[in-house]
Amino acid sequence: MLELTDGQQTVENAACALGWTSVGIGLTELLAPGKLQQLMGLDEAPSHRGILQALGLREILHGVGLLTAGDDRRKIQAGLWARVAGDLLDGALLGLAATKTRRPSGFAAVAAMVLPVVIADMVFAAEGEKYRDSWY
Repeated sequence: MLELTDGQQTVENAACALGWTSVGIGLTELLAPGKLQQLMGLDEAPSHRGILQALGLREILHGVGLLTAGDDRRKIQAGLWARVAGDLLDGALLGLAATKTRRPSGFAAVAAMVLPVVIADMVFAAEGEKYRDSWY
């Protein structure tokens, strides 16, 4: 099968894009948790705000990790899998939040925005594993 791009380079490019995505998501969670709570239909409880801000800090750290990995493919792959692990945590918390929402449509919109990023995380982390032997 003819490949139009180098698979390793595709993973590296995706990691950079996901790094910037993490920073954007993280800044939103960190700086505008009240707006997210409102959009998702959650009570404006301080505990919800704190959870969103903690998740935002985690997202920023994931993004910075990917963006500063340079050409170190081990760091890139570790960063991609760290994002997948973060997605699992986010999914569990979103599931819990879904039971508390007062705005199912707003909550569904947020979930729909998150889903493509989760899929990209999984796809590129798995894709990077194809090149593991050449990375180590």
